[in-house]
Amino acid sequence: MKKFLLLFILIPLAGITIYAQDTIVAKGVDDQKSEKLYNEGISLFDKQDYSNALEKFNGAIELKPEFEKAYYNRGSIKFEMKDYTGAITDFDKSIELNPSNDKSFFSRAQSKYALKNKTGAIEDYTKSISLNSSYPQAYYYRGGIYFENAEYQKAIDDFTKAINLKSDYAYAYNDRGSAKKMLENYKGAKEDYEKAIKINTQLAFVYNNLGSVLKKMENYKDALTNFTSAIKLDPDYYLAYNNRGSVKFEMKDYKGAIEDYDKVLKIKSDYAYTYNNRGNAKYKQNDFVGAVVDYDKAIKLNSNYGYAYLNRGISKEMLRDNKGAKEDWKKAAALGVNNAETYLKNIK
Repeated sequence: MKKFLLLFILIPLAGITIYAQDTIVAKGVDDQKSEKLYNEGISLFDKQDYSNALEKFNGAIELKPEFEKAYYNRGSIKFEMKDYTGAITDFDKSIELNPSNDKSFFSRAQSKYALKNKTGAIEDYTKSISLNSSYPQAYYYRGGIYFENAEYQKAIDDFTKAINLKSDYAYAYNDRGSAKKMLENYKGAKEDYEKAIKINTQLAFVYNNLGSVLKKMENYKDALTNFTSAIKLDPDYYLAYNNRGSVKFEMKDYKGAIEDYDKVLKIKSDYAYTYNNRGNAKYKQNDFVGAVVDYDKAIKLNSNYGYAYLNRGISKEMLRDNKGAKEDWKKAAALGVNNAETYLKNIK
């Protein structure tokens, strides 16, 4: 029986740094007007008044077409407004005017990543690093893509470089821990998560991640403590409730597990994995009818959820519905659940 899904997370894409105001020196009238509009745009950006800031940068560029910083900042505004294609166009121009600007390559990488162009993003992060090897964020975000691509050692190498440049980089410690976890280096993952918490005690997701690796190490007591800490920091953290319920399941506290799964479904009623998990806890309490109801819901939400079919089949067998059990196991096998075939061989 597939018991549960335990999840951990990485940090999503962050915003882009904008250039500060420039000091205006005596130039031509158009240049002075352009830089005045530029500085007004930055002030509006700081107030998150993106639409008006965009207009100011448009005006600055119209008066001074080779104004590299204005292109960069306009690209940053477009990024914040989720116009990633427009942002890339402006960063392209900024790079054309100043090919040695590492921030333009970094920001273009952020925009490409937002458009799911991971290959292009890695290329730009790499270029940014070649121009400025002391840029921890470039290593960090490139490492994040390596993680997504399941290139975990490359991810660890980049997160380590980010940490070496920024010793209090809690997010990098967290994500390096997650990469180590994927390589089954649970001791190393635990140490990184603990370091992230020492740096910043308010990151709920790190407690959740630490709980997940402690569970892998079968240290259920401490795992429970960390999932509870995550929930205290974020009472709507449904993943932490789900994971705490899974630990309670391992500790044979099926009633407590169901209580946590109930909380998940109050927060996120369409979370198929928790219906499967709650079904497993009900099965352990010999509530086979209730288990089937939960597996039904999981399958309705995700028709390709192989383990929910497997588990529903097991409950149906307990209810003497051999025909229904066989159908479910056939479906589970077709979806790639390896041990479904074993159940099929043992049913008449």
